[in-house]
Amino acid sequence: MTYGSSVPLPTDPIPTLRGHASKATREVTICLVAVLLIGMGALQSAGAAGSSPVEVVMSGPVAVAPSPLPDGPVPGRADRMPLMDAPVPPAPGAPAAPAPVPVAPPVARWLPTGTGMWLHDWVKSENGDARAVVARAQRTGLSHLFVQTGSSKKGWIGEEVLSELLPATVGTGLSVIAWDFPKLDDPEADAQRMALAATWSRPDTPRVSAVAPDVETAAEGTRLSPDRVIRYYTALRAALPPEIPILATVPWPSEKRVGKYPYAETAPFTDAFIPMVYWYNRPPAVVTATSMEYFKQFGKPIIPVGQGYDSRIDAPYLPADPDPAGSVQAFVDAARAGGATSISLWSWQTTGGAQWDVLARAGAVFAPPPPPPPPPPVADPSLVNQLRSLLGVALPG
Repeated sequence: MTYGSSVPLPTDPIPTLRGHASKATREVTICLVAVLLIGMGALQSAGAAGSSPVEVVMSGPVAVAPSPLPDGPVPGRADRMPLMDAPVPPAPGAPAAPAPVPVAPPVARWLPTGTGMWLHDWVKSENGDARAVVARAQRTGLSHLFVQTGSSKKGWIGEEVLSELLPATVGTGLSVIAWDFPKLDDPEADAQRMALAATWSRPDTPRVSAVAPDVETAAEGTRLSPDRVIRYYTALRAALPPEIPILATVPWPSEKRVGKYPYAETAPFTDAFIPMVYWYNRPPAVVTATSMEYFKQFGKPIIPVGQGYDSRIDAPYLPADPDPAGSVQAFVDAARAGGATSISLWSWQTTGGAQWDVLARAGAVFAPPPPPPPPPPVADPSLVNQLRSLLGVALPG
């Protein structure tokens, strides 16, 4: 039987069809191998040139048109299962599935490393000359500065210092941390004032990197209670940008404060503790080590601030420290032994020259570790051998 031509059909078409199928399979395999070789070769060339892997970013959901459904019933299908591309109505009376609750990714917050210094009275810190402050900080190897931006008594005082200091830090790598002294008469108002520093901004000017509220004891006039501390930190966290860390500045845990100061109530809100380890007439290493050990229970980084000033400023009846540089060095050593990755001194205008020298040397001790080197390149087998193993076919050459 012929169909429009004089060429007869083979009596047994199967061998011929098999030959055509075998030939088509080989052609498809060769095309697939060629595509894989070209693609893998391009990737290898990009890796050799030091380029980064390409990341495919989906700008939005991709709409895929569904296959058109036939007008009539599908033979042999309706009696077995419903169409999978058609919506299946819920069973009568069945509750609707709850909508998935979006989970916010964790926010990475900056924490200070290296060494820092606290500024209490701006006009007494290099006469309020921001460029002189930054220059001395760089000579000393400081990585960050704590600057006061307010208090319950003074109100908001951050406009002058931030407008002068932050522009002077451009290109220096020096970070600025704002601190405030709340008395907690009105915890929510105190929190809003502290948050002003974190939201202060000007064009082409960096912002503060963190806030460090200095919550003192009743001896300094603070209306301290667990409830007021919780109210303060709750309002502060809500008012801050999510990326701004809270560094809780607290008195060191002496035997008179443990059980009375609300350290445990503070811990859930803070990203790090800054204990004020002022030693006065106690051994600096003991005060520092005690503080480092106590705060480990909260699982937060500990960044102690040491005493750079003469104790007689607060307690005139105390004898003079015969070796103020040695006291600061003992503080540095104990902080490092306790696991601190950063320290600071209080304060800029009251720290003596010998203490400044110790702080300058401590910069190398608390410098952040360098990033690990990249792993050495691993020699890959040839692309042909990889494809042979992957496809299980014999390739030429």
